[in-house]
Amino acid sequence: LTDIARHSFLENFKQIQMEVDEVHVESKHLTELTEQKTELLGKVQGLKKELGDWRVKLDSQVKTYRNEITDLRTTLNGEVESLRGEFLELKAALKQQLDLTAGLAAAEVAEAELYNKGGAQNDHPREGQR
Repeated sequence: LTDIARHSFLENFKQIQMEVDEVHVESKHLTELTEQKTELLGKVQGLKKELGDWRVKLDSQVKTYRNEITDLRTTLNGEVESLRGEFLELKAALKQQLDLTAGLAAAEVAEAELYNKGGAQNDHPREGQR
């Protein structure tokens, strides 16, 4: 081979070697990117699973709390109704006592008026009974 041909061949060989090296570097970068992509997809899938598990747990807790609130509301309403009933009973008993007291007071007033109309007596009519 002539020197020119040899020189041209070496230049072409160097050029091809550089291109091969660039392809090798690009292939290495592509492999790293693929590995990173796979790793990120795995993390995303893990996060999706955690989110799904969290939602299921949260939904379960919400359902439990709603049931507890419903039970508490039912119990409270029952207690309120019971207290209303007791209050009405107490109100009726108090009214009855007030009516009885008013009746006794009216009887005492009527008796006192009779005593005062009957003249000046030394003894109260009931004092002998006491």
